[in-house]
Amino acid sequence: MHIFLFGGTTEGRKIAEHIAEENRKREIEGRKDFLETEVFVTTDYGAGLLPKEKHITVNVGRLNAEEMAERFGTAKRACRYPIRPKVGTDNNEQIVINEYSIEGVMREVPEDKADGILVIDATHPYAAVATENINKACKASGVRCIRINRPNADSGTESSDFLYFENIKNAVRWLNSTFKNFPEKRKHIFITTGSKEIQEYTSIPDYEEYCYVRALPTFEVIDKCMKLGFRRDRLILMQGPFDVDMNLAQLRYASAGYIVTKDSGKIGGFSEKCDAAIELGVKVLVIGRPKDFD
Repeated sequence: MHIFLFGGTTEGRKIAEHIAEENRKREIEGRKDFLETEVFVTTDYGAGLLPKEKHITVNVGRLNAEEMAERFGTAKRACRYPIRPKVGTDNNEQIVINEYSIEGVMREVPEDKADGILVIDATHPYAAVATENINKACKASGVRCIRINRPNADSGTESSDFLYFENIKNAVRWLNSTFKNFPEKRKHIFITTGSKEIQEYTSIPDYEEYCYVRALPTFEVIDKCMKLGFRRDRLILMQGPFDVDMNLAQLRYASAGYIVTKDSGKIGGFSEKCDAAIELGVKVLVIGRPKDFD
């Protein structure tokens, strides 16, 4: 089987680890039907977290839908038995499962066609463009896509201290309006929405003083934040997810009155962030997930 795994998440890494383990078992059993896997991530940091195995190839960088479709098509033509759909499904149907074991993935593969092409979308819930491209490429090349769904995490509370926004820009607009109309509510902001749209926060007056940024510890992130004017002592560069105690310590360090977060699900530590914020009386601004693409 030829697997295309789009990762950059904990789920993607765990699937790659499951694949590596399965291949080792097959090698011990003397089997030749290995799961030949191409993993795609966008950063060297993400690549460094993946298993180093002879049947797993790691690619760093972004592909558009046309480039993906070309790769899928080439692999499909080289296969003896392209994976056929289960009865009652379309070949390019996007299957969504709520687990990330290779066993869960393989349950969606017809047993009589194990030598075929399979695409696994384990990208981040907010990687809407990547998911759209993967879906388009699968439809264009007629291969099956399994999408790993990260369930929404329940914060366990209904509170006026939770506000929900469609995107970061709207959250920043609300913060600016609040600070302008209620100066006494102007407090430090703890940002955990990643570095991709970090420039949106620069429209906050005196953002250099009021914004603390928690993001991945990469040179690209440091460079981007510094060029945008964020203070070095306001950057917390660490790999999550974090437990409640770590979130408490960092929120206290920032003297935060607000935390801006995406609903990254249970595996992304969303509940732990919320629990820490509730304990300290920090208002939580949640950025809602992009809608799924048809």
